[in-house]
Amino acid sequence: MYKLLIVDDEWFAVEGIEKGIDWSSLEFSEIHKAYNTEQAKEIIARIPIDIIICDIEMPDGNGIELMEWIKERFPAIEAIFLTCHADFKYAQRAIHLGSFEYLLKPVEGELLRQTAKSALDKLVEDRRTKQLNEAYSQYFDLWEAKRPVLYERFWQDLFWQRIIPMKSHIEKAIASYMLPLPINSKVLLIMISIEQWGKKLNTQDEEIMEYALRNAAAEMILGKQSGQVLQDRNGVHFVLLYSDESQKPDVTFEQLKKSCKLYIEACSKYLFCSISCYIGDWVPLNTVWQSYNLLLQMEHNNVTLSKFVFFSNEQPNDIEALQLPALFEWSEFMELGKLDELDLLANDMFGQLRKEAKVTSETLGALYHSLLQTIYYVLHKRSISVQTIFANGEALDQAMAVKSLDQLQEWTKRMFRMVTEHLVAVERGSTVVDKVKNYIADHMYDEISRDDLANCVHINSSYLSRLFKKEVGISLTDFIVQERMRTARDLLIHSDEMVSNIAKSFHYTNFSHFSKMFRKHYGMNPQDYRKQFYKSKQN
Repeated sequence: MYKLLIVDDEWFAVEGIEKGIDWSSLEFSEIHKAYNTEQAKEIIARIPIDIIICDIEMPDGNGIELMEWIKERFPAIEAIFLTCHADFKYAQRAIHLGSFEYLLKPVEGELLRQTAKSALDKLVEDRRTKQLNEAYSQYFDLWEAKRPVLYERFWQDLFWQRIIPMKSHIEKAIASYMLPLPINSKVLLIMISIEQWGKKLNTQDEEIMEYALRNAAAEMILGKQSGQVLQDRNGVHFVLLYSDESQKPDVTFEQLKKSCKLYIEACSKYLFCSISCYIGDWVPLNTVWQSYNLLLQMEHNNVTLSKFVFFSNEQPNDIEALQLPALFEWSEFMELGKLDELDLLANDMFGQLRKEAKVTSETLGALYHSLLQTIYYVLHKRSISVQTIFANGEALDQAMAVKSLDQLQEWTKRMFRMVTEHLVAVERGSTVVDKVKNYIADHMYDEISRDDLANCVHINSSYLSRLFKKEVGISLTDFIVQERMRTARDLLIHSDEMVSNIAKSFHYTNFSHFSKMFRKHYGMNPQDYRKQFYKSKQN
């Protein structure tokens, strides 16, 4: 509802405007009147006026002066001016002050009503726009504050292949994270390896020093170039440089080497730590994960040099990183239930490994974790706990899996088959739910536990609860109560059994609790329900 103020030095003009129009039809709940500018100011100062209809010519101060006062203090008020003279100077000044309309007296009632309605429409739209702008500003400020974290999450997901390394998937993720990065960009990774702290630090001090390390890297290595400095989920620090594929990078490898050397010296002198820098090559977005793994492998293989700058393209062949399998392809086959295709991938990969003379236990360990990561990715995507499938943990025993290439191949096929078959079973979840419903119906008068139901369908009890609620819309417990109350209702109207005995048959030792649950489902207690049924039957 809105508030209107009518201002005119002639009382009959004010009364005519007030009485001549049905203001309530425009949702005006209050009509206020003033006969000079001072009265108008006093009313506006204490009452939130929405629309003002004001005469311009008044003996003790004109409407233009009042409008100037209003716009300084209450700019949201919409003003409609009335005047007996078509003076262009007045109209020009009124328009300049932002008045909504300028009408000549005598004004027709319908014209004034339509003008007031239009002013209200503008007022409503302006307020809505203001609210949207304020909400947008709040969300934008929040997004601005969270932007570094969002960008960091994108790279984390790309490193760990939570984003499938295909152009369409990466492009979608870039848009989702609102990352200002063209899809055809190339990225160069520089890994900062903290080798040793010069003084003993507690956990908090170490976090502060690592924060200082990242800030220094942003200033000394990244500088004014496009990119980001971040820390991965394992606590390793990276500098990322971006470059458009169509343009030559702004920095050379020699310049990067020089910057990294200065950075290493500064960290040693001012931040009391020994670090090395591992510089990758310019790679497209879909192979960033390979560059990431390669730098980690380089660091793992370095056991002799400290405070050094390494280049991935200068590494000898014998310490090149293991080229891990295309995880997105494996995950897609798992989700589609294509066991034969998964077996072919495994046979091909392990066949190639058998031709390599340099496969070591470390190779098998890296491959084990790569494959395990793929399984975790697929299960996480479906919101399925690892414990649902690998409850005893024996299947995930790394020591047994990596004893030999043959054992790792056997482990791979077995694990991927278990996951795939479980995903297929989930797709047939309605069958599981039907079995559970049938079990409940057959054991209506027994005490039923969640474990009993899980055992009858041979799946994890926690997973069953989630699956049942997703398929049916209510929890297992609520469904059991619902079915028992439905059966209790049937007994009430089709038998003469005492209500207390009916309650006991469903293991309700507390009759008031049974009555409360029945009322929740049928709106009245069991006794009243039975009486009402018999009464309606007699009628």
